[in-house]
Amino acid sequence: MDINNLCNFFFVGIVTDVNPAEGTVIVTRPDKNDRTTAALKVIQRGTCKTKDYWMPAVNDQVLCLVLPNVSGKGPGEGYVLGAFYSDADKALESNEAVRSVHHESGSYWRVDENGNMEIHASGSMKLTAPMIYIN
Repeated sequence: MDINNLCNFFFVGIVTDVNPAEGTVIVTRPDKNDRTTAALKVIQRGTCKTKDYWMPAVNDQVLCLVLPNVSGKGPGEGYVLGAFYSDADKALESNEAVRSVHHESGSYWRVDENGNMEIHASGSMKLTAPMIYIN
């Protein structure tokens, strides 16, 4: 496949609009004079029985894939494959064995390879279960 053709399918863009209910975003393409895409579906880790939900924020830099249209005319379905760290948006962790989610509000959760977990809520916290054990 020709590299120029490949660049039409994979590209880096900037999120300009988010539709959380549909799981889609609109992306601006700096490589195409800031042309905007149609709604792109955001890839999730699970969508059937076990569901995972994540949406990139406006101004996130994302890697996108637009499939060729089976009719041969214009682009087909498009997807956001994920966001990535850069000079503008640095990683918050320096240990590859840590998983964390940090929200703009200041709330976060963090777990490491030793089983240590930290949860910080900048607002209220609700726990719901038939029985809650605190040791």
